[in-house]
Amino acid sequence: MPSLAAYLRHSQDRPYVRPWALATPIAILMFCLPLLRPLRHPGQASLDEKLRLATISALVEHRASLDASLSGRLAIDTDSFPIRSHVISVNNQIFSDQPPMLAFLLSGPYWILHGVGYRLQDYSVFVPYLLTLLGVTLPAAGAAGLVYRMGRIFELRRELRAGLAAAVVFGTGLISYSVVLNSLVPAAVLVLAAAGCLIHLAASETPSRGGGWLILAGFCAALAGTIDLSAVIFLPLLAIVVPALRLRLALRIGGVILYLLGAAPPILLHATLTSNLTGNLLPGSFHPELAVRHLHPFPDDAEAPAEALSQASDNPESADIGEEADRPVPAGAWQNFWRGVGRITVALLGEHGLLVHFPVVVLGFAGMFAVMHRHWPTTTKILAADSAIAALLALLVVALSRYGLATAEFGNQWLIVFLPMLFFWSGAWLRRPHHPAIWTTAALMLIFSVLVSLIGATDPMPPGGYDRYTPLAAFRNLF
Repeated sequence: MPSLAAYLRHSQDRPYVRPWALATPIAILMFCLPLLRPLRHPGQASLDEKLRLATISALVEHRASLDASLSGRLAIDTDSFPIRSHVISVNNQIFSDQPPMLAFLLSGPYWILHGVGYRLQDYSVFVPYLLTLLGVTLPAAGAAGLVYRMGRIFELRRELRAGLAAAVVFGTGLISYSVVLNSLVPAAVLVLAAAGCLIHLAASETPSRGGGWLILAGFCAALAGTIDLSAVIFLPLLAIVVPALRLRLALRIGGVILYLLGAAPPILLHATLTSNLTGNLLPGSFHPELAVRHLHPFPDDAEAPAEALSQASDNPESADIGEEADRPVPAGAWQNFWRGVGRITVALLGEHGLLVHFPVVVLGFAGMFAVMHRHWPTTTKILAADSAIAALLALLVVALSRYGLATAEFGNQWLIVFLPMLFFWSGAWLRRPHHPAIWTTAALMLIFSVLVSLIGATDPMPPGGYDRYTPLAAFRNLF
């Protein structure tokens, strides 16, 4: 009771509205609300969005029998949602190959909308608009508030922290994907939230009383990984921070246990949703043996009939008959090395390259090195190193896998999860003095990155995708 009385007594002296903290979230909402896909491009959702909406509809409308398992209720209605690719067939039912966690979370709001008479099939704009707002746009606005709060670690003035928050959202492509229903933005925000919990605990005067923050950090990190599988790498990387906290050895071990306890519920829920379909924790996209393959192509303006969708891939190699002679001879180790170098170069400087879209993120690496060269706490150094390691590993995976091809959407969507956390550390670079030429270069890179991100928000995930330099293609689409 004395602590509560002290809190209430001091709360009277605190401002109820913090203009600098709210400035960037409000700017994000004002920019995004008119540009949300269902309002700007009604009926032109990408395949990724259609799959997620179909799964949300299936969970709420219970197309499967009521005694079916939770994972069984993920089966999509191919009559209402005639989707012909990126689906798997299990027990003669069709499922999306996406991780189902985001659809499961958004099925709650849709259950309320459905209860008052709003169905996805009847309201092609209103219901998807609200789901996109709740699942993507509001988390993006919340990311700005998180960065503003986390920016205290750099001892920056309020206006600089607000500027850092705006740069993180508007300069890394996060704003581009905040107008469409996708898993990248909420996963990126949850990664920031997990890191924010650890930063708050590291700065606390009594970290031994912060067990709740450790549980919350584990929960956010695990939830990010179950929403978008690329964010899984942060779960072990952030766990390394816990033993570095200013605690006794026994409390450090207990802290790791609390972190893992927080991570358990999202992982268990993901296992419940996925394991009955694929046999393990990996979603359908990692199980080509379950993928639906069409023997006869359908025209672009027609959808595949349900009968064709239900054909399971009993003979996955059937589509490759006759192509054996066209397969290239395996290359040697030296050729594979240079091919990998070429792919990494394309991932950085190609038409979908990172540095030709968001060059300002290099300041995140500069900030990470600034943290390493100053007397920062060990936890801060580990967090900064984790961000850089995660970004580099993601870049390598993207470059050396099929995700590095030109089939990506605006920029390279697979890196969006990693860039905000990496660029956050530019706050350490921001507090140091630099030559005017350096400041000018940084400003130009930021302006270019922001302009590219804003252009991308006009159409980040067109149904046909991009096969050219995406800012120019998106700019042409405006006209």
